[in-house]
Amino acid sequence: MASKMDIWNIALSHLGISKEVASVDEQSQEASACRRFYDTTIQAVLKDHSWPFASKIATLGLIEADPNDEWGFSYRYPSDCLFFRRILSGNRNDTELTKVPYAITQDASGFLIYTDAVDADGEYTVNVTDENYFRSDFVLAVSYRLAHYVAPRLTAGDPFGLGQKAMQNYILELSRATANSFNEDQSITLQDTESIAARN
Repeated sequence: MASKMDIWNIALSHLGISKEVASVDEQSQEASACRRFYDTTIQAVLKDHSWPFASKIATLGLIEADPNDEWGFSYRYPSDCLFFRRILSGNRNDTELTKVPYAITQDASGFLIYTDAVDADGEYTVNVTDENYFRSDFVLAVSYRLAHYVAPRLTAGDPFGLGQKAMQNYILELSRATANSFNEDQSITLQDTESIAARN
């Protein structure tokens, strides 16, 4: 488990900065830079991958049927949604053919989701800010992306491209996280595969 301060100091180490932040409230240049970009970084990393610890499935709140000439239903965008992933189709692993079409728009009360799905359930990413829930791969990804953002401010314009190197490492960590999620997610079992094969 890593604290906010731990993540900041890991990010600084990516830039070769040996000075560590002793308190998230301190007024050092390092702490100020990390404070400025930290929340934005968390949200950006959450959006970039369907992290299991931040995933949620919920029934969408119906607004009205036949809201316009193009869609069958409109639903309220979930209030705790940071990034909407999909409308559940009944298939555990969607293909391009099974994905449920939808469109996100807004009205006077907030965002809406248009779709033709009846009693729609949505899968989405929530904005997790409690570091106690962060997994090690997420911590590393955040630290690299944070290093990318603060590099120009803390390295006199980043003449050696340390921020770009941090972004390259961030992309690598996302690839690893995707592989880890795939290995951990047993949404299709051997029994499922045999059952599917028997129906075809």
